[in-house]
Amino acid sequence: MQVTFAPDDGAPLTDVIRDQQDVLEVLDFALFLTHGDVLRWTNGGGRGQIRLVHLDHGTPVTMDIALVMSGGLGLTHADAMTGVTAAGTVLLTAAAAGRTTDDVDDPDRSARRVAADAEAHVVEAMERVAYDARGTDLAWRIREAEDQTVTPDGKTGKGTRFVRAAARLSRRDGIDFRMA
Repeated sequence: MQVTFAPDDGAPLTDVIRDQQDVLEVLDFALFLTHGDVLRWTNGGGRGQIRLVHLDHGTPVTMDIALVMSGGLGLTHADAMTGVTAAGTVLLTAAAAGRTTDDVDDPDRSARRVAADAEAHVVEAMERVAYDARGTDLAWRIREAEDQTVTPDGKTGKGTRFVRAAARLSRRDGIDFRMA
C-alpha cells in the first residue's frame, strides 16, 4: 500500500513522523474494519501488523507499507482491501468536505475549532460509509468503532484515536491514500 502525504517541499522530519503515526492509526482502524475483534477471536488469531517498507521524504512525502496478517486470521487480500478502502474513503471524504466548507479564511477560528470541524467531517464520513455498507459486517464494525471512545482502563478508545488521526491527516494538502 502506498500513502502520499502532502507536497511539502522540505517538510521537517518531525512533521513527517507525526503524519506517519496518524497514517498508522488510520491503518489500525482499517485492519479493525477488515477483521473486527470477533472474527479475530473466532479464528484464534492475533492482530494484523503494519510494517513500513519505504519512506520517501521527498516531494510529495510517500510511504510504502506492508500489511501483515498474523496467524489464524484467515484473511485474504480482498478482506484487507475492504477495510483499507473503507478507511481511505472516510479519510478522503473528510478531506474533501473540509476543503469545501473550511476554505473561508476566518482569523477568528481557533486551532481548536478547526480541529473540531475536521473531526466532525470524519464522523460524518464514517456515517456515510456505514450507511453505504448497511446490512454488512463493515457497517456494524464502523458503528462499533464509533462507540469505542474510551477503553475499560480509561484510555482513549479506537474510535476516538481514529477520528483524531484522520482529522489531522484530512487537513493536509494533497493527502492521498491508496492500496495496490
